[in-house]
Amino acid sequence: MKYSRVALCWLLACLSGEALAWSNHSLGAAIALRDAKGVQGVEPVKVESLEDFLSAEAAGLEQLLDQQEAFARAHFAGYPARPDELRWVAEGAGDRRADFLQALRINPQTKLASAVQPVPGTSDWKTLEPLPMSEVMVYRDLSQWGNRYRFYALEPGTLVSPLSVVATAADEPDYGHDINLFSDNPGSAGARYNFGTQPFGDSRFEYSSQAPFHMGFYHESPIITAAAPYLKQTYPEQRAYQYFGLARFAFETGHPYWGYRFLGWGLHYVQDLTQPYHAKVMPGSTTPGLLWVSAKDQLGYPEGKEAVVKRVADRHTAIESFQLAWLSSLLAEGKTDNPMFEAYSDQSTDQRYPAFAANYLRDTVSAEAYANADALDQQIGVWMAGNPGAAGFSESNKLVAADSVDPQMQKVLVELITHFGAHTRNAVAATLPKR
Repeated sequence: MKYSRVALCWLLACLSGEALAWSNHSLGAAIALRDAKGVQGVEPVKVESLEDFLSAEAAGLEQLLDQQEAFARAHFAGYPARPDELRWVAEGAGDRRADFLQALRINPQTKLASAVQPVPGTSDWKTLEPLPMSEVMVYRDLSQWGNRYRFYALEPGTLVSPLSVVATAADEPDYGHDINLFSDNPGSAGARYNFGTQPFGDSRFEYSSQAPFHMGFYHESPIITAAAPYLKQTYPEQRAYQYFGLARFAFETGHPYWGYRFLGWGLHYVQDLTQPYHAKVMPGSTTPGLLWVSAKDQLGYPEGKEAVVKRVADRHTAIESFQLAWLSSLLAEGKTDNPMFEAYSDQSTDQRYPAFAANYLRDTVSAEAYANADALDQQIGVWMAGNPGAAGFSESNKLVAADSVDPQMQKVLVELITHFGAHTRNAVAATLPKR
């Protein structure tokens, strides 16, 4: 198995550039929650600084985070225990924000700017001042986001709609929460956090180190995981459990702004796992096929390996680019009666899933995405064959006419987006206080 493990490691490293799943979680979350109880029809909430929240609830947070740590150690297979010296202590002195970030084991450079995006169904951003992207994201290179993102600053005490808060927060974990957390990453956090060395990812991409937190390969063949045991080192369910627990705590203790914000953070990981390319390593490839490609590569014939990597990367890029361009067109043209737009808020399948619990991300969301991965990959391949240059769909950042969307791709996206919306609402319903 040694040759297979080496080759599979290389394959996965080459896919790490796709560690960012849906192009903008905030847009999709806002549409999915446009009719959700507890989000719509709720009074605006008052913005609160993180420091004020931490000061007011220090003792309760100590108990909550200890309980979460104990649960994770007992229930999440392969979970690397948080070192005791990182534990949140109610009576701590000094930089409480830094203490909180290390207790959660997220990037200590995370900016956590108080801001909102101008998402569908909201208008409160119109009275706010623009906030530069550099004050929201930690990355040195912001060019990949282009001009698609706009942020507006929130000051403590400002009233803002719950939809603005939760939808904006659903995109936040992609702004640097989970980068440089491994011992071989830049910075000092990785040496203290006990996640070990980065299990997979390509260091050429600044954000690649977040991949193990945003992908969940829970259903791969035992042969594949035996050849590549590092595939088990993925942590989205732990992140979701952590943030949803914080959200419930914030609501219960009278801090609705942080309740909705933590809720959005948790939604990010649920939504990431609705993307089949985040739930299966190589959609469209069989286990024997991957092992054969690996063997040939080790014997000096890399062409098959290169073809597999290119195929999956191109198809992943194509579906994401297609989705973003189509959704952007619908919003620009105001065509909210379109099937994809409606798929986000289609509640017809919400109740078919089991009750939302700590295992929901693994056993329901990821399992569904994994089961659909091969068929999705095949359909995308058919579409791309008839649309030369499809993999570079968004290079020009130009919109496409909403009524020109390929019917087959429309069908593919509608199914994926329906899953996205259903799991988003189920997580919200399980987290918000019962009214």
